[in-house]
Amino acid sequence: MLVTTFLIIFLSLAIIIQFWALGDLAFTKRMESKTLWYWIVLLFPVLGAMFYFQSRKKVIRVFNPKFRT
Repeated sequence: MLVTTFLIIFLSLAIIIQFWALGDLAFTKRMESKTLWYWIVLLFPVLGAMFYFQSRKKVIRVFNPKFRT
């Protein structure tokens, strides 16, 4: 009973992280080799998604307001 519950939770999280990686990959404009990442995430769902999130470029937004004086 405990093993099946753990397996269901693990598989659910694996599916969520895989779709999250594929969705992020589909809408990003920061990468050049998208096709390679699609194959990596599809063939190795958990490890591929983890490597994708670790290797993507981080977007750093700087808040620099210009006030009129």
